[in-house]
Amino acid sequence: MPDPSSVDPGSSAHLPAAGPSLRRELRENAPLYLVLGVLLLLGLFLRFHDMPGGTGLKFDEHHYVRVARSNVAHRYDTALHPALGSLIMAGAIELFGDGPFAWRLPALVFGLCTVVLCAWVTRVVFKSWRAALMAGAFIASDGFFIGYSRVALIDTTLIAFGIAGIAVILTARNGWGVLLAGLLLGASASVKLSGVPFIAAAAAVCLARRRLRWYVPLVPLAAALVFYAQTAFHLMLTGGSGSLSAAIAEHRRLLHSHFSFTGVNPLSSKWYTWFVPARPFFLWRDVEAVGGNVHALHMLGNPLLWWGSSVAVILCAIFLARVGWRRVWRQLQDGAPPSVEADAPAPPAGPARPGLLAGLEPRAGALFWVFLTWAGSLGFWVLSLREAYLYHFLPIYMFALIMLAGVWDRWYARRPLAALIGLCAVLEVALLYAPMWGELPITEAALNARLFPFWR
Repeated sequence: MPDPSSVDPGSSAHLPAAGPSLRRELRENAPLYLVLGVLLLLGLFLRFHDMPGGTGLKFDEHHYVRVARSNVAHRYDTALHPALGSLIMAGAIELFGDGPFAWRLPALVFGLCTVVLCAWVTRVVFKSWRAALMAGAFIASDGFFIGYSRVALIDTTLIAFGIAGIAVILTARNGWGVLLAGLLLGASASVKLSGVPFIAAAAAVCLARRRLRWYVPLVPLAAALVFYAQTAFHLMLTGGSGSLSAAIAEHRRLLHSHFSFTGVNPLSSKWYTWFVPARPFFLWRDVEAVGGNVHALHMLGNPLLWWGSSVAVILCAIFLARVGWRRVWRQLQDGAPPSVEADAPAPPAGPARPGLLAGLEPRAGALFWVFLTWAGSLGFWVLSLREAYLYHFLPIYMFALIMLAGVWDRWYARRPLAALIGLCAVLEVALLYAPMWGELPITEAALNARLFPFWR
């Protein structure tokens, strides 16, 4: 048995049972969870306020609504992305009618799923309910995720399938888990091709873990099956052929359209500017005819979380380097404990190391997979030849916030008052920016006061 004194008493990293331990956490750290609860409720309010948000099309909604309508009418229309996102929207239109509620419902539903799934992954990686609730609160209350949950775009669908697949592969015990992860990640890539790095990360998890190595081919095969199936269904639904050759031709056309575009959109940005961010923009804005108040939907996230997540990524990279590749590799081979409901305290990994993440050495392997997926998602755009936009940062930012939640949890274990004050500052900034995330009325002067000149 490990020495109880070696376990940080302020940490929830090792909890014997989900229900009682979570209730104890809530009781013993009530001020912290009050702030997190307010962040979660604020995020829900801003997502649901004035939904479906008017009848006019916002930002790039016309691309996806047009293709979804064509699917409903069984008529082929040229799409910018693989078909799954527009097929899901078409299903909502079939159920609820051709209106803004149906257009925007999938984004809202998948956006809410992302909150829960990110909390789950954080719990798996850090073995901490506190970190899990922090991650959920960060995702719920951040304007980047709120904005894309309020418009008929497919980015929340992409990240929801992606984080679900990563959650499954991190807890997989056998081939069935690997198969399910491959299907979910295939669905992510079937929404946008930027979901491909998730597939590569899942295959790497299988390759590293001893008990899963024989199942590595299941990941790309299951993903390819989903990718082909959604393409064939889309083509047959719209009067074409569902053959393999027809599916290949459809995606050759898709890739050609992406890489043949030579214009420069003033809203585009380079990947290295996303960390500032240099070019966030309005997804929609309207001015009242009477009174002159502005109703706006801006894609900017909470600046404290945005910049803090970049710091967390750097800290996690330093932590993994200090743990050392041999120890990380041993953990990668063994895999994280498959159950997050009944975790026994892990034996000490070695001498205690000073630093904010001290005590997390037994979780270094699980943390590595989050870091790898973050790096893979970023690398996709570093190496890409096509024009990029800030919204491509959304899945990258999602994994950075998971790391931030883990770092903040450790900060709270060491310096609870300072970490609580920091969370209060996050809440204050979220309240300040809430009008431009939830389309609440605000004056032009007040809106501009919240934005740097290059953010307007």
